[in-house]
Amino acid sequence: MRKLIILLLVSVVIYACDTTSKTTQLKQVSSRGWYTTLEPFAEFNPNHKSVEIWTPAEGQKVPIIVYAHGGAGYRDDDRARVAMFRRNGFATISFDAYEMNGLDWEFVTRKVTNTGKQNLIWGVFRGAVAYAVKNDNWDNQNIFLYGASNGGRTVLYAGSELVNKNIRGIISEAPAATGYSLGDFNIPTIIPFGKMDNWAGKSETDYVWTRTYPSSPISIEHWVKSLQEKERPIKFIFYENAGHLLFEGPLEKVTVRRGDTIAFTAYQGADDKALKQYEHDVITFVNSNLVE
Repeated sequence: MRKLIILLLVSVVIYACDTTSKTTQLKQVSSRGWYTTLEPFAEFNPNHKSVEIWTPAEGQKVPIIVYAHGGAGYRDDDRARVAMFRRNGFATISFDAYEMNGLDWEFVTRKVTNTGKQNLIWGVFRGAVAYAVKNDNWDNQNIFLYGASNGGRTVLYAGSELVNKNIRGIISEAPAATGYSLGDFNIPTIIPFGKMDNWAGKSETDYVWTRTYPSSPISIEHWVKSLQEKERPIKFIFYENAGHLLFEGPLEKVTVRRGDTIAFTAYQGADDKALKQYEHDVITFVNSNLVE
């Protein structure tokens, strides 16, 4: 009876969403009410209401940034990252993968595993990259992949899954500690983290990049070191006075609840100095990897 009630609730959630795809399915994977997502997943649709394709109003064709949002869908902090590239003169493509899959962002954030979230993002993101490759409204000889948190994990996964010589760099801000497996690639990559990023951790110093799980037994730190030993162009950049997701707002310690219980406390956001340095580092990274 309990399983029947859960299935009915999930069906109501899917049906109630403003959806463009009613094919994405949810599967319960734990007794605590967590779900993963099952294909088929929505594909990139440049005409979807959540898609923003931006190019400078005038001038020559410019490099293009394809952006993958975090675990809460396309929110204000994601918009702030995209705006950073726009004001520096780059074209951008961004979207909300949850809306494209017909799922409510609050339900996905609270009830879907990282892998389940990344499934939704990846299905759309790879299509957005393909769209960037074939469209000549911008300099598609210079394509950069950018993502944060679950989107950050997704763009690292893309490094080994998307074979395209015009992908010039990857920026992965605070990639999730669990989810898609991370492979080997030779694309210049930076991984910015706030030095205080203990999001979803068990203590003040349980940092995201050091963490392992049964489903993800290799930490991001260990993976990066393994690529550096092969002389791959990948590195961390750490920021003082910053926690998880630097663009979330001023640095603060927050309490995250799941239902009536406290799930964890953690640091998020960053001070102004960290944000200015972040923008300088990211834009410098992109400019240094452009080709004529």
